[in-house]
Amino acid sequence: IVKMRAPQQAVGRSLGESQLRARFGVTVIGVKRPRQDFIYARPETVIEPGDLLIVCGQTNTVEQFAAQS
Repeated sequence: IVKMRAPQQAVGRSLGESQLRARFGVTVIGVKRPRQDFIYARPETVIEPGDLLIVCGQTNTVEQFAAQS
């Protein structure tokens, strides 16, 4: 599990639209917005600029995904 900035291609889109799990093999389990509490990720969660994603998956897959941000 890692906490990382959202990749630019996900910003402004919902998790369902961005299909990060299908494209990168990672699962976004939560989102932390500046000056707000952690929220659990849902398909309709829209990623905003400055969001931190809490991501889980196999180590090599998460590392490859992190390189996208």
